[in-house]
Amino acid sequence: MSDLTKAIVKLIQTTPAYELLGSKTKTNLKKGVLDYFISCYASVKFDPNFPNVVNTAIYSGFDGAAVVGTGLKVHPFDACLINGYSAHALDLDDVHSEIRGHPSAVLLSLLLSLLKEKQDTNRFYLAYLIGIETMTRFAKLLGPRHYEKGFHTTATAGVYGAVAAGAYYLDFPAEKFAHALNLCVSKISGSRSHFGTLIKPLHAGLAAQNAWQILHFVHHNVIGSENTILSKNGLLSMYAEHKQDPWQLFEQWGESWAVDTPGLWFKLYPCCSANAHVIDAVKDIKKKQKFTAVEVASVDLYFPPSGDAALVYTRPENGEQGRFSAEYCIALLLLEKDLSIDHFTVSSISEDVYDEMAKIHRKYDDQIPSRENSYPKGRYCIVEISLKNGQKIVSRVDAPTGSPGNPLEMEDLLNKATALLGNQGNQLIKLLSVEVEEWVQFLEGTIGDL
Repeated sequence: MSDLTKAIVKLIQTTPAYELLGSKTKTNLKKGVLDYFISCYASVKFDPNFPNVVNTAIYSGFDGAAVVGTGLKVHPFDACLINGYSAHALDLDDVHSEIRGHPSAVLLSLLLSLLKEKQDTNRFYLAYLIGIETMTRFAKLLGPRHYEKGFHTTATAGVYGAVAAGAYYLDFPAEKFAHALNLCVSKISGSRSHFGTLIKPLHAGLAAQNAWQILHFVHHNVIGSENTILSKNGLLSMYAEHKQDPWQLFEQWGESWAVDTPGLWFKLYPCCSANAHVIDAVKDIKKKQKFTAVEVASVDLYFPPSGDAALVYTRPENGEQGRFSAEYCIALLLLEKDLSIDHFTVSSISEDVYDEMAKIHRKYDDQIPSRENSYPKGRYCIVEISLKNGQKIVSRVDAPTGSPGNPLEMEDLLNKATALLGNQGNQLIKLLSVEVEEWVQFLEGTIGDL
């Protein structure tokens, strides 16, 4: 049996130098970094659970890696967990449709934990690129059923992406690089049964932490079996259920980067991206027709089968669960409430919102054709609002705002930064124009304004 792990490492090591990447790729990487910092700083400011997660640090007195947005320093092992959680806690962070998960929360948390070991700006961005690429291809390798069965791809494929990013950043030789990837199968985990709780964003932190530990093991020659992707009782035999040739998934490395095609999906709202189709459709309807919540008789939502798999709550009990509820988002919009962080951190939901949610029903029709411009591929939502006067208003969305088919540009992310964080947002924007050495100093609070 040929060794796929070693073949992947060889491909990764053919990645061209950062200076040779196209301007689009470099811009997309910088957008991902900015959005990550915005998400972390917003969690520090708004997430009520953040202090509890900070208190889980095992080596809190260690003069090591920065806890983003706090000025605190902890052991890199703890920083991976806390920053990974923070990046994903408000669900403001990026997502990748081919991963069906959140790459930057995992990858950048791991890479930031390594800055004390190596400070190389170009290599940092290149490692981030490699992490996204590797995570995407492993998500494809695991297949769509992996997510639909209940695995959180952020926490499974994410470990492979983070280990690849970290091993590249630290310049592991090929043999150690392969050993690191081979250990991933023993560290991947994450159940979607925790969606709607603080454990869901903790998955991103756990994945980054698992990757850090794997790199630490291999650095100290703690290694295991080879070829654990293809071997008996390895990754594919345990987790994958489709027949696609795994070798083909890693061919044509670098011909089109996943950060560009289809690209990262950036968010304007602190909720699951699976709500984005629904939100855009309802907003479109409200532009077409003036009406109040009292005038609404019913709302029908049409999804493709499994198109709403991430939206696990039809009657959420709090704002955290509301992040994963189309019904909750629609009810807020019908009541003229904004989709602000406040509404997704409440401990209970008001009766008027429950009254609106009761009018909303999900439907599935595999006869409705998908469209070429859909993101993720094959996904859409059709919203049909029926008024009590008998009028029906319909809107269909295939490529929602922020998705690669209708992307947010750098200017939009700059506005997101300042809207959420004010002057802090301006400081984060400046990080994109300085070396990672200054990132460390800024994040640790050892320098003032950049």
